[in-house]
Amino acid sequence: MKTTLMNKLILASLALLPFVSGCAAVIGVGAGLVISQEMTDNNTFVTHLNSDLDTVWPTVKSTLSEASLGLVDVDEELRVARAKVDGATVTVSCEAYDNDKTIMRVMARRYGLNAGETAQKVHEQIVAALH
Repeated sequence: MKTTLMNKLILASLALLPFVSGCAAVIGVGAGLVISQEMTDNNTFVTHLNSDLDTVWPTVKSTLSEASLGLVDVDEELRVARAKVDGATVTVSCEAYDNDKTIMRVMARRYGLNAGETAQKVHEQIVAALH
């Protein structure tokens, strides 16, 4: 009986987690592609992907290329790409944190201010392209 009550309390706590913190776990999206996603205070989308860097990084570059009318500035060594999208400068960075897992960060700035809606749009396009 204690176990059942404990399980209910844990589940209730997990259900409320997205509302009390900036972190939201995404379960079951794209057959487990997105492990977790967080939007920080500066409108940066930090996503843990269940996909290797060799898959994510080319997808990031091609998605930014499609979304931008201009050239994409790419630093292959740091795995950072920048492009103008909807008048904002979007910066996407990727890093491996395991053999088959990647952390992707997407942020956008327009006129020196955070452009969260543009960052979210590009983030969603990249995740959709990875499916």
